[in-house]
Amino acid sequence: MLKHPSAHRLYLDYYPGNRESTVRELIMEAYPDLQPLLPAPLMERLKSHDYDKKLLAALQRDKYEVFRQNLDSTNPNPWYDEPYHSSLLEIACQMKDRMQFVELVLHSGANPNITNRITGMPLLHATARSGNLEVLEIFLEVKITDTSVKDNEDRTILHWLAGVSERKPGDKQRVENCLRLLLHEDYNLKFGIDDRDSSGNTALCTAVERGYQERATLLLINGADVMVFEDGSKVLLPASLKMLKDILDDRLKTNDKPVTSKNYMLMFKYEFLNSVVPCIAESQDFRGLLRHPVISTFVSLKWKKIRLFFFLDIVLYCTYMLSLTAYVLYVIENKGANKTTTGSYCCNCSDETYGINVFGFTYEPILRRGRELLTNDIGLQFLWCYLTILLCLLATREIFQLLVYRWKHVLSLDMWLEVPQIVFTFISVFGVADCMDCMDCTRNVDIRHFFALAILFGWLEFVQMSGRLPLLSVQIEMFRTVTWTSLRFMLGYFLILIAFALSFYILFKGTEAENENKLFDNFGTSLLGTIVMFAGEFEASSLDFNTFKGTSHVIFVIFVFLVAIVLFNLLNGLAVSDTEEIRKNGETLSLVARVRLISRIETLVKALPVWMAPSVELTEEVFELYPNKPNSMEPTEVRSLLRIVSKKRRRNEKQLSTEQLEIWSIFTERLCELEKKFDMKFEESRQILEKKFDSKIQETHKILKQIISRQEIQVSEKIRAES
Repeated sequence: MLKHPSAHRLYLDYYPGNRESTVRELIMEAYPDLQPLLPAPLMERLKSHDYDKKLLAALQRDKYEVFRQNLDSTNPNPWYDEPYHSSLLEIACQMKDRMQFVELVLHSGANPNITNRITGMPLLHATARSGNLEVLEIFLEVKITDTSVKDNEDRTILHWLAGVSERKPGDKQRVENCLRLLLHEDYNLKFGIDDRDSSGNTALCTAVERGYQERATLLLINGADVMVFEDGSKVLLPASLKMLKDILDDRLKTNDKPVTSKNYMLMFKYEFLNSVVPCIAESQDFRGLLRHPVISTFVSLKWKKIRLFFFLDIVLYCTYMLSLTAYVLYVIENKGANKTTTGSYCCNCSDETYGINVFGFTYEPILRRGRELLTNDIGLQFLWCYLTILLCLLATREIFQLLVYRWKHVLSLDMWLEVPQIVFTFISVFGVADCMDCMDCTRNVDIRHFFALAILFGWLEFVQMSGRLPLLSVQIEMFRTVTWTSLRFMLGYFLILIAFALSFYILFKGTEAENENKLFDNFGTSLLGTIVMFAGEFEASSLDFNTFKGTSHVIFVIFVFLVAIVLFNLLNGLAVSDTEEIRKNGETLSLVARVRLISRIETLVKALPVWMAPSVELTEEVFELYPNKPNSMEPTEVRSLLRIVSKKRRRNEKQLSTEQLEIWSIFTERLCELEKKFDMKFEESRQILEKKFDSKIQETHKILKQIISRQEIQVSEKIRAES
């Protein structure tokens, strides 16, 4: 093809597909022997009668004045068919050193948001692909540029910038500048920083895959989701973990003073960690990074800033639960034991009571209940008033959490413990012992149901809250994990319990225990008894094996083997396994609990009005620590940070020595090449000199021969004359 007579019309200066090199550059790289055959870059004629081609010729020849004179403001961006298949602006954006041409076309009214008619690639992406980052900066500074446009593979301009190569000096700084422009708050693309392409990769994945640590850091600082590596890019997990560790190491800086100096300082910025740490805490694969000294120090600083709010919440809830418990016990002991409740406490008795009948049910107003309490025991009066105030505060807190967290709070365990607890407490507080002693009221439910449920849900919620404390997080996490594992496995084995419950119901129906309770009188009690037997309480003596001899014995033995031995020990083994795993990761789980708690409190505080919200942010932009002076940090944390610094120093020294070795090897190679070239030049010069010397000798020998021959002629002529 290159030897064909029409090869001079080949257009080799376009970028095929997603490649960052032109066809000419690819041929020169893959087949260097073909370089002499490559035609010169295609040029249009400046004297063409077609103004569009004349415009393109001026662009190709870098004739700015000719280009400016021929640019038509009514059609500033003409389209060129074969062989270009591009618009004028697209060709200019992909050529080197044509910034002023691009600016002129844009000022003349060309649309920067165009896409190629053939390939469908947006102009922004084509410019990034060609490596003309100076031109890309011009586009990003033009406010009419649509930075959210995607190509035919759903890639945004962030995907291209995250992976574009650095081919010229200064490209690294230009790429980072373009990323900052894109991620600026004025650009809508910031809200699409985690957009995925057709392969499921985000811009962060692209940066990690190509090994561009600084770009990954910029994306993470601006809110890129690190969880993407768990969701769909598992292959990049090892690379991303290593890069994140290197990023964390690089965030830790020193003031370059001696390590033993009192003024030796460690420092790092918070901006990166504020957005990344909560994501890391929720990741199963990355949460081990929380033990990194930089993150653990940051979490410790945040905890010191925010722990007061948590302890206040704990004190409030603990006071509330103690008050509720004291109230319930006081009512049970006094009202239940002394039997002194008057008829006015009954809400469904005669019309002489204070009850109000609505739709067949009688409800006593809250104020009337308070009035009744004021006429009775002073201790009960105090507990009722105090508990009412705390209950209102707790209900307000729950409503506020629901407004702030919305569905996230609805799906959490906290809400499903707090809301029933508030409801049951409300019923208990404003309907105290209504029918506890009124045995004639058959329509009412005993209030002790609500007492028991309120106490149960209340203390379970307190256990849940205490699990957010770092000291108790491991124990509570063990309890949750073992519970969830047992429930998850029991869902698969529950049919076995139902099968045995039905069998026992059929075989032992009507069997009376010693306490005269019929254990298998109906299916419900039969299922409950089977579950109790599963836990090891067989009570075989209370079962009547004589009714169905043989069959009852065999089924009971099968139950003991399958359920009591196999299934029960299986669940115990799973519990032991989970417990050991949690114990190994105790430090990580403690940090996870602390990060979640910090994030939860920060979200609530930031949702408050400005005049009410206290400051929970770290005021300093840079954390500064003087390890050789008294400070508030734990010695273990300081030593961990110092180990990072020493590791970085060793790595830098190793890298420096490697770079020096590389430079020295390059120098020796160049010196050897120069030596070879010198030897070759010397040999060539020697050969040339020898040839010249030989030719001169031959010429001299020839001249001498001529002189000698002339002398001989003259001598012979002289002798002839004398004779």
